[in-house]
Amino acid sequence: MQRRMLVALADSASLTRRRPRTVAALAVFAISGALTGAAVSAAAAVTSAKPASISYQAPTTAMLSALVPGDTQLIGEPFGIEAGAGPATLNVGPMPEGATELFVSFGCIGVGTYLTSTDGVVTSTHSCNGPNLSSGGGRTVTGPGPHTISVAGEGQYVLWASWSAPAALPPASAEQSAAMADGTVIEAEYREGFARYQRCMTDAGYPVGVADSPGPLISYSNSGAAVDSGSEGACYAAEFELIDMAWQQSNL
Repeated sequence: MQRRMLVALADSASLTRRRPRTVAALAVFAISGALTGAAVSAAAAVTSAKPASISYQAPTTAMLSALVPGDTQLIGEPFGIEAGAGPATLNVGPMPEGATELFVSFGCIGVGTYLTSTDGVVTSTHSCNGPNLSSGGGRTVTGPGPHTISVAGEGQYVLWASWSAPAALPPASAEQSAAMADGTVIEAEYREGFARYQRCMTDAGYPVGVADSPGPLISYSNSGAAVDSGSEGACYAAEFELIDMAWQQSNL
């Protein structure tokens, strides 16, 4: 999900938007640490360091679960902390059959800096000046488990996690592989790769919006439906991903 962070997209919000999923009521499993307060209202307002006339929505577990890509299968019951304060750990047990990763979403309720860890290894840092839907993504775990997700920080937060299995992506096409064969990507190969990606998306029913293409980096956007369907990820992997990353690295 972070593969295009190097490119200034015309509509990054539409590219990264995820379809809300129907998720059963969350239960908290084996939580250790200090947890205080009840679940936070979705309409909670924040005033610290913000204009008094603006109301900010605190993240909820439903909002965090909406970060899951539409083509990712959730396995088993999810785990969550709906109003954490201070250090806490979720024991999510061993990886169930069919799962290949652990999808973790984190959101800030109040001001604070937090570290999230998987099996004791820090994987993310979150700095928030108020309610913020900070991040969501799959995490690889190894070993038989049981596995844990931990939060360190003094402010309030929301944590959501589920065992998951993202859709398998196709291998690079023959054309993309040929462009990468000599280890160097030239502009013609970059633009030809993007053109193939565009055709793939159009054939799938999700035309790509191009805001600015004179270069050196093409700025483009996709709808949330394109991402949720899995078409965007499949077309990108097959026709453009390796070329795109190599070209961006050489044109920073």
